[in-house]
Formats: sequence, structure tokens, C-alpha cells
Amino acid sequence: MGAELNSILIGLFLFVVYLLTIYYFVVGHLTITIDNGQLKFDWTRKLIFNYDDIAPINIADIKTIVIDSGLLLRKIATVDTTIKINNAKVQQKEAHKFIYELVNLTKENNVREIDSWDEWADKGYIKTAYKINTIILVLATVLVTFFIIKKGFNSRHLFLVLLLIPQLFLYGQQMKQKIKNDKK
Repeated sequence: MGAELNSILIGLFLFVVYLLTIYYFVVGHLTITIDNGQLKFDWTRKLIFNYDDIAPINIADIKTIVIDSGLLLRKIATVDTTIKINNAKVQQKEAHKFIYELVNLTKENNVREIDSWDEWADKGYIKTAYKINTIILVLATVLVTFFIIKKGFNSRHLFLVLLLIPQLFLYGQQMKQKIKNDKK
């Protein structure tokens, strides 16, 4: 629209509005407090499109917590409820403290602490995901190499080489390690 109206300011303004709209719909602020042996969840309210309220749960009822890299709390599962947390990689100091405190509180109750790959392994998805990842990794590498040889280097190939292929390789190594550990 900015190009049609011959104004870069309109394009920048619309881009900023777009980013703020996405931020509003995607990001929520969840406060979790520990009070009298319970975890209480409180979403910061928005004008519209609020997240559903989460009922408090007793710490003694927690069966599994999913924590990736020791820093990212993904889920808290009880016998009948699964609460998806998914705290962001942009961490706040309180998130680290909360995860540490939660792990210490749940040690007394024999809570299973796993990561996302363990969860995939429990569901039986990890071997299939590893095979699919390997196929995509090989195909992406072959395609990039083929196009570089046939048409010469193009900066569009850099996207695959720098972003997709290393990430797939990293996921493959993590899945391979998890499969290897499950066989022991």
C-alpha cells in the first residue's frame, strides 16, 4: 500500500501496526504463584480475546513437568489436566526462579521431569520424526548443492544453508541422542 501511495511512511506505519497486532494476539502474560501447596495461574487481562482461566492445581497432584534445556517450562501435567505454559526463550529472572522452585517442590512428590523429546518418545513419535527429519535434511542438502552446481550460487540458497539445514541437523542430533538413551 505504501508503494501504491508513493509513501514509505505509510508502509512503515502499517508494518508497525501489523507487528503490534500480532504481538497482541500471540503474547500473553501469565503469573504463576505458589500458595498453600497450590499453583495459581493469573493471566493479565486484555481488552478482547483473553486466554482461558486456568484452575489452581495442587502441587501434590503434579505427575509430570516438561522443561526444555532446564530453562523453558513447557507443560505441567496432573492425572486429569495438562497445562501448557510455553514460556518464551526471552527469559525473565522470575521464570528461572520459578522453574527452580517448582523442581524443588515437586522432588518430594516423585514428579517426573522430562523434556519435549522425552514426551515425543513416550508417545512413540520420536523414531518417525527422526526419519522424517533425516529425509528432509538430505533432500535439502542435495537440492541446495544441485542448484548451486547447476545455476551458480544465489543468495536465496543462503536461507536454506544458514537457517534450515543447521536447525534440522541440531534437531536430528537431539532426537538421535534421545533414541540412543531410550535403548539403554
